[in-house]
Amino acid sequence: MNAASPRHIVIVGAGVAGLTAAALLAHRGYRVSLFEKQSVPGGRAASMTEEGFTFDLGPTLLFMPDVYRETFALWGGDFDREVPMQRLRPNYRLNYADGKTLEISPLLSETMRSLERFAPGSSRGFLRYLADAADAYQRSRRLFVGERIRSFRHFLSKERIAALFATGAFRRLGAQSERSFGDPRVAGAFSFQSMYLGMSPFDAPLLYRLLLFTELGEGIFFPQGGIGALPRALDRAARGNGAQIRYATEIAAVERNGASVVAVRTAEGERVACDAVLLNADLPYAYDRLLGEPKHRSLRMRHTPSALLVYAALEERYDDLLHHEFLMPADLRATCDDIFRRGRIPEDPAIYLCAPGATDPTMAPTGKEALYLLVPAPSLLGVVDWAGERDAIVDRALRIVEERRLPGLRSRIRWVRSRTPLEFQDELSLNFGSAFGLSHDILQIGPMRPDNRHATLKNCYFVGASTRPATGLPLVTLGAVQSVERICEELG
Repeated sequence: MNAASPRHIVIVGAGVAGLTAAALLAHRGYRVSLFEKQSVPGGRAASMTEEGFTFDLGPTLLFMPDVYRETFALWGGDFDREVPMQRLRPNYRLNYADGKTLEISPLLSETMRSLERFAPGSSRGFLRYLADAADAYQRSRRLFVGERIRSFRHFLSKERIAALFATGAFRRLGAQSERSFGDPRVAGAFSFQSMYLGMSPFDAPLLYRLLLFTELGEGIFFPQGGIGALPRALDRAARGNGAQIRYATEIAAVERNGASVVAVRTAEGERVACDAVLLNADLPYAYDRLLGEPKHRSLRMRHTPSALLVYAALEERYDDLLHHEFLMPADLRATCDDIFRRGRIPEDPAIYLCAPGATDPTMAPTGKEALYLLVPAPSLLGVVDWAGERDAIVDRALRIVEERRLPGLRSRIRWVRSRTPLEFQDELSLNFGSAFGLSHDILQIGPMRPDNRHATLKNCYFVGASTRPATGLPLVTLGAVQSVERICEELG
């Protein structure tokens, strides 16, 4: 590479993957220009502060910190210094309709005692189940997501095929959980984590019990200042390495000449020439709107459902509320069928609560709380009239939380904001408002998932949830590293 005239790479989107790629590429000597249509970094992992209340707008749980440590080290950074965090204990509490609770802790003896109080005898299958989850995690990390998938032949080695069968890629998570624990409530406690990937535990491959190991084997962490601290640190790293970042600047199109990308154009008509483009916009949107390819297969692939997110500024916090809690439905299968099969808001929804003041009092004014609610919900492919029913759906969610867990909740609310699949589509450019991008069923993982480079435009690359390897903050970070490696190999 000619140091006097480095190749220019344009990155579209300042999500965690786009910012990671910007820091890496700039560190390696490329001239990097990143454009983001929002005014803040993070994409789905952005945060907002209003009247002293700070909310993470999307993810609120941080897993697999070793991924970030290894990534920051690639440009000489220190993740633990840049994003100070603490490990939570317990991880979370599950609240059931009959008033019983189950606490999941990274200290296994505490989890086993909680299991025995909840359902005597249920801890007997726990250690074996966790050991199998650990095996699935280690194999998946090494064989499926830890290195770039170069081709079907590369992926379908004897070792990977054996691992697919051994980890349960062709068996159902929910069914195995029920066999392991007997009690369907306990089975649900150790399988609902697949909903982080936008999959029903009753349809998800058993392989995804690996998610349980990320919680129990490694732990759940909370960065000081919230998950938004991660993209803010990545923004600093990218700028420190020389990347130019422009927020509140939307890219409207990618310009091509034959088999190459030659420029991008902003919504205001500015043309920015480049030697390559890396798209961190969600992949179906990137093909449809930025590349002008509305028939690309990603638009026909199975998409995940979505979520209703509610941000409630409380005048008074609840002292007995853990950082993370879940209100579990009486019948998890029926709730999942409503979301994943019928496309409607469940009669008995699962509701996740995040009260960060329990860990970091700076997230809200003294004595107050920035309460976050997430209700798994169908995307815009479902039958919900989000525009017309938003207020009623939000009010119902708050009422359920008030009745089941937080008495007097609505009387403590100063103000409420919400995000629905409409915002996921319109503000974050997620196809159908699908919060987690493309689904991760067995036919949409590995080499079947869209490649991180365009098939014919040899200098057009992708990062993010809907390309390889998978969704989730640590996995899109791994994907960014892999895409950068490919760019360096192919561009020189």
